[in-house]
This record gives sequence, C-alpha cells and structure tokens, in this order.
Amino acid sequence: MVASAIETAKILKNMNINACIVNARFVKPLDKNLIMPLVSRIQKVVTMEEGTLIGGFGSAIVELLNDNEVNIPVYRIGIPDVLVDHASPDQSKEKLELMPDQMADKIVKKFKLNN
Repeated sequence: MVASAIETAKILKNMNINACIVNARFVKPLDKNLIMPLVSRIQKVVTMEEGTLIGGFGSAIVELLNDNEVNIPVYRIGIPDVLVDHASPDQSKEKLELMPDQMADKIVKKFKLNN
C-alpha cells in the first residue's frame, strides 16, 4: 500500500493536510523505535493495508499504543471482515474504498480535517 499511501498523501497535501508515510515492511517485529516518536509528535495515526483489518498491521499498531499507554486516534484502513467478491485488484480496491481518493476522503471525514 506504499504507492497508494503516497498518492493519498499527495491528495491530502492539495487540501493543505500534511501526512508522514512510514513504509512498514514488517508487521513483526514492529519498529517501535521508529513508530513511537512519530506517533508522539503527530498525535494521529492512519494505517493502510491490503489485507484484513482483524489481526493485521493496524491491530498491531493499536496494541503497541495500548501497551505503551498512548491514547491517540488510530484509523485503520483495510479489508473489513466481509466476503470479497471475485474481481480485478483495482475493482476490489474501489469497492472496498481502498483507492487513494477514497482513502483521502475517509481520512478527512474521520479526523474532521476539512476546516
């Protein structure tokens, strides 16, 4: 999702919203030495994954924050616990609202950033 995250960040930048992207190539072990200082400074987290949300990267981030008693908003974007119809990857992403424009819109709404 790195390319999609970069494209989403560009869309947000055009709306005067800055985003920091971390390429989390590994879910285990989490790079807490990288993640925790960023989280402390930014105070909002959005995770993006092409896999299921349940037990995925976003869940690992929520657990990391919880274990370190960090209480900030986390918005997880990924595949919900639903049966996904057979389709091309782009068709599936569009239906699941995982396209950059859709994700940018959801982020703006979630964090009420359209002021």
